[in-house]
Amino acid sequence: MVIRILFLLGSLFLSACSTSPDSKGENIPNKAAIQSGQNPLKNVQFLSQQIEDQPSANLYFLRAKNYLLLHAYGLADQDLEKALRDNPGEPAYLDLSAQVKQKVEDYATSIDRAKLTEASELNSIRNSLLLAQNYFITNQNSLGRSYLKKVESSLLSEKERPILKAVKDFAVSDSARLYSLMNGKPSDESPLVYVYFEQGLSSIPALQYQKEILQSWKKYPMDPYFMRFWARFLVKMKKYEQAALVYKQVLKIYPKTKSLNAELVYFDLAKQGLLPTKRKESLSDSLVNPIDSISQN
Repeated sequence: MVIRILFLLGSLFLSACSTSPDSKGENIPNKAAIQSGQNPLKNVQFLSQQIEDQPSANLYFLRAKNYLLLHAYGLADQDLEKALRDNPGEPAYLDLSAQVKQKVEDYATSIDRAKLTEASELNSIRNSLLLAQNYFITNQNSLGRSYLKKVESSLLSEKERPILKAVKDFAVSDSARLYSLMNGKPSDESPLVYVYFEQGLSSIPALQYQKEILQSWKKYPMDPYFMRFWARFLVKMKKYEQAALVYKQVLKIYPKTKSLNAELVYFDLAKQGLLPTKRKESLSDSLVNPIDSISQN
């Protein structure tokens, strides 16, 4: 029943993002609302209609900004690739694409586009932090440390400061130590919420974990990480058929990254009862380590 409800939520989201006869009517969002991301679901609906009528790089860029706010990272990535195809040197497109490429775990491209942003008028402290994260994630620690020196905490937003602290004090990949300092679940808008669900799978009581991950997924039904954490929980509970349905949904809207492929391998091993009894230490190229999360349970 839960799975049916959540699939329905996803369907409703996609329906809302599609065109509709009244999308050019009296409720057209103004330019400021679209730019700032006020009511992103409504903005996506409107922009989708505009793109259908007359696609342009700027419309794809604006829709990508709103998809990012909805945690629809795969869809944002697709739109930015279209925007950059038509205008490959636009700094604003490169800047946003660098952020989204990190979300879809394409760290090499994220670094390349962040470096191009760095050479433009849009270079920022946030871009330096993004580069530091990507370099640590890809084990280029000396470069990561050099970019950390460029980041002044007071110039970051409230949302970005916890990320800086995580990078500085614990390194990006050491999410276990970071989780140990959490007093509770971060907001769904914070990237640290992924650390919470990753590490909490083995320590949070099952009923609490189920309640919290489903609440987060309901709020952001296109978030691929929330889907993956729910699927991992189902694997832990040995609900393999339900987990397979969730993974199938992830694969429809999210690229087959290296970590996701590894996660699916572990899922198959779990179904066959072939998981190792002891977890082997391994390095991950992702802020979220799906192999560890499944193999520990």
